[in-house]
Amino acid sequence: MRANWHLVWLWAWFFIGMATYWLKRAYFFVTGPNPAATTYGQFLRLSWAPLLVRSFADSMVYWIFFIPGMADKALAYFGWTTYSWALGLVTQFAPFAAIFGHSIDSVVDFALLRVPVVKDWLPQMPSAPAPPPAADGGPRA
Repeated sequence: MRANWHLVWLWAWFFIGMATYWLKRAYFFVTGPNPAATTYGQFLRLSWAPLLVRSFADSMVYWIFFIPGMADKALAYFGWTTYSWALGLVTQFAPFAAIFGHSIDSVVDFALLRVPVVKDWLPQMPSAPAPPPAADGGPRA
């Protein structure tokens, strides 16, 4: 099977868009008013499971855009048929794939935090403040 490099390019930009949202969230998890982590590495160690679940959900939504007729029917179901032109942009041009990756991760993040059935079933981002770093650089208590 021969690789379609344009699709690889689009998926790479989609993941870059997702990663920018992760960086935005990581910044507030490390420096925010009530930080849950003290370093970006600690953020990844604490949040890898929710990030992986979000990445999977984001990717499935993006993948549906490439299945002929699938996303069109979903848009019609919600009464958004006038937005079907956006499907072509997201599945053909890298900047739109990146914007979509950033945007869909934001939507999935919101769903994981607020939608009752979803938030109770899937792993959540850490919310407790991080313990202070150990003076000797060793593990924290």
